[in-house]
Amino acid sequence: MRALAGRKIKKKNYWKIKSKKTKKARASKAREVWNVLNTGWTGAIFYCVLGVIFAYSVHQASGFALGTNLPIVTVSSTSMVPTLNVGDIVIIKGEETYELGDIIVFAGWESDPIIHRVVAIGDYPDVEKLTGWNELTDKYIGELSLSYNEGKIYITKGDNNPKCDQCTVRPPVEETKVYGKAVAMMPYLGWVKILVVMIITDPLIIVRWFVKDPILGTLVIIVVILTYMVYKKYQEIRGEEI
Repeated sequence: MRALAGRKIKKKNYWKIKSKKTKKARASKAREVWNVLNTGWTGAIFYCVLGVIFAYSVHQASGFALGTNLPIVTVSSTSMVPTLNVGDIVIIKGEETYELGDIIVFAGWESDPIIHRVVAIGDYPDVEKLTGWNELTDKYIGELSLSYNEGKIYITKGDNNPKCDQCTVRPPVEETKVYGKAVAMMPYLGWVKILVVMIITDPLIIVRWFVKDPILGTLVIIVVILTYMVYKKYQEIRGEEI
């Protein structure tokens, strides 16, 4: 009895055992859910949702860092060719004021933001013009700025347009309507967004592509098929790894 009394009897910690089993069960359940979310059309929808969330987060973070509500824009017209082409992505930075020659993005006479170059600035009685640009007189620009509560106004022009915007009875750009100026550009990366918007707003556009340009329509279909094949292959590889 003395010998037994001297021994230390190890007691099982049932709480730890239960805790380990619970963690394994949770991990197993999480893997099952993740596998479901990564398979077939469910996986495609899941990644689309993640993409939207990621894009929104990047937009908000970059807007805060660059001091503007519109940090990234996609060029959708030829008005700024050859400086900017359709499909180019432009990074925008907000400033307190803008200078001659700046490419600015502003809310104007179209439903979408406009991206054009500043060719003149009116801040009554002062007027500045880009060297070599004389489409509007100093007097006219000065009086125009005076009519806008003596605030600073910008006269703008697309590099590819024959005349300035305000030469065609469009209003000048007020400082409060400017989102910011272009500080960087990534060529043609915005074509994905343009194509998606075009297809969503006009699903029959692919049919018209085939009628107007069969080669272009065929290339679009091939790209879509190849993208889907790459996605399916990726899913198979992930399934084998798991």
